[in-house]
Amino acid sequence: MFFRAFAKLARAVVPARPPEPEVFRDLGKIESFPTLSDTAVRVIALSHDPDSTIAGMAHAVRRDGVVAAAVLKAANSALYRGRYQVEDVLDAVVRLGLRGCTNVVTAFCMKGHYKHPTPDGQAACDGLLRHALFTANVAARANALLDLGFKGEEFTAGLLHDIGRVILCVRSPAGFAEADPMTFDEDGTVLAREQEAVGFDHCEVGVRFARANKLPESIAAAILNHHFPAADGEHRRLTALVALADRLANHVQRTHALKGYGFDACPGFRVLRAGLRPPAADELKTALPGAVVQALRATRHMLRLTAG
Repeated sequence: MFFRAFAKLARAVVPARPPEPEVFRDLGKIESFPTLSDTAVRVIALSHDPDSTIAGMAHAVRRDGVVAAAVLKAANSALYRGRYQVEDVLDAVVRLGLRGCTNVVTAFCMKGHYKHPTPDGQAACDGLLRHALFTANVAARANALLDLGFKGEEFTAGLLHDIGRVILCVRSPAGFAEADPMTFDEDGTVLAREQEAVGFDHCEVGVRFARANKLPESIAAAILNHHFPAADGEHRRLTALVALADRLANHVQRTHALKGYGFDACPGFRVLRAGLRPPAADELKTALPGAVVQALRATRHMLRLTAG
């Protein structure tokens, strides 16, 4: 039933308007890109700092009243709720944990970038947001299954891996519709179609967004190389994890099932498998369907949390 609940993702309507190539004249200028809030950037930085503390995270969240309210709402939601309601940000961060708090803040802060002035464009942005959250949650659960040791950066990278698609959709609706019908197909030609339609592919646009916002290089690498994880160098394992999560999310959103998925044909899985003992790779294949169901539940919950 969880797979069917996401069937509407594959039917998102993309906008169709006349080409507007002039909106891309400033894509070479970093200052032209949409920006994350100071709170989101600070929280992401803390999630990458091995010396970060619960108190430091709470202090960063308190600086933004809207974000603080979102964190309190999440801490008191059905997914995290304890035996009593928390009313203080510090208590909320304790309940969510550093990783959970980072996930909530980044998801909440990113939603503002998925806005479009037309109904069809908004439908496309909504589909992209669902895919981003689904990919992020799959990456988080695969990270736990493999015990890879990432402490939230896998969620952030999964959430942002297709931010370039969002920027293309908002800035050039007709070009986006021509290049990317949002069928969640894995034929590998979408980057070439984007290049032909608008002169940029979403990976290139996405990595520029990451660098404009001074995000960690590991996040930028995952955005740039998630279609070709074997090409990554320093951050190959994170990139491969995001690539695997993206492929799984695409497959489920297209077919509404995971049974029979060809893991060995997945570039991200092949990269990750190279660092595993053979039994561990087989165990991962067996465990991933359950993890994907959990990711669907978490995604639906986060969509409700960010809906207000």
